[in-house]
Amino acid sequence: MAFASANPGPWGGAAWKSVRQTLQRGWPPGLTVLTGDDLYHLDLAQAEILEFLAPGGSGAFGLSIFGDEPITTGALVGSARSTGMFASRRVVFLRDIAHLEGDPDPLQAYASSPGSESFLIVRAPKLDRKRKLHKALAEAGVCLGFRRAASEAELKAVSAEMSAMAVARGARISDGAARLLLDVYGPDLNRIASELDKIALWLGPEAAQAAPIDAATVRGLVAGSEILSGWELADALTKRDAAEAIAAARRLLDAGDEPIRILGGLASRARSLLRAKAMSEAGAPPNAVIDGARAWYFREALTEGLKRYTMAELLAMPGRLLEADRCLKSRSLDKGAVLEALVLGLTSPTSERR
Repeated sequence: MAFASANPGPWGGAAWKSVRQTLQRGWPPGLTVLTGDDLYHLDLAQAEILEFLAPGGSGAFGLSIFGDEPITTGALVGSARSTGMFASRRVVFLRDIAHLEGDPDPLQAYASSPGSESFLIVRAPKLDRKRKLHKALAEAGVCLGFRRAASEAELKAVSAEMSAMAVARGARISDGAARLLLDVYGPDLNRIASELDKIALWLGPEAAQAAPIDAATVRGLVAGSEILSGWELADALTKRDAAEAIAAARRLLDAGDEPIRILGGLASRARSLLRAKAMSEAGAPPNAVIDGARAWYFREALTEGLKRYTMAELLAMPGRLLEADRCLKSRSLDKGAVLEALVLGLTSPTSERR
């Protein structure tokens, strides 16, 4: 059985499939750590492992759950090694490592010799290898990494999984709607699942017979969302659409979002534009440009935007953003006005600027 390391680890969907394949042969005893930022697939794997090892909880003694209160490594391992009269298999689940205390030695000793019917499952989305205890968790037993999708191929797999999730909820979504959800929320399938729940509820019991929901309907269902407005502002900057950029910026301000945080989103997209423009002018193929700029979520907007900005205009953006940052930190200036002036300056054609 081969498992990838927790950092960076495989894409979460691939890691989940690996877990399911392993479960068909039986789960190995000892320490198993689940880590990574793809919480959707991590949670699926966690649920399937626990159900396999302790179906329905397997009685009062078969499964013990810790994590709500502080517990030492010694006590945790002691619980995993204990046996009872009514269950030959012992399964211990730690659902939050924030409350785990003590020296890593007990965990390392347990991982090296756990016993054939002893299983310790630890949920640890974030591991800091600079900490001795976290380093031991990452290296002592089996550490499964669930990484969010990053490459274009992985994002296509996420899109296909998203469509299957919609069908499971009795709804259907078009490719455009799926792409919009992916653009807005990235590969966060937990957030996307929540939006699909809303879509299915909105469509009602006749959802399966209705036409696939389109991007315009999705946009309407999440209208006013701070996330959607933030994405729309960045996308409007990318396409150099001044009117839409100003409108999106005002929606964010009206929603109470901090101007300095909005500025951070603009800076991130400006860096992507500059990197993509430099690669494009150096002769890099389109796919390499998309990969280099990490623009998988906004491919179409980037392709359009690169035609509308010169290299000189993009090189001037960091200076404009820095100036706006200094102005936003001034108590004498209206932050909303500073942000709107910045957005207008970044997106208006050069001949229209004053």
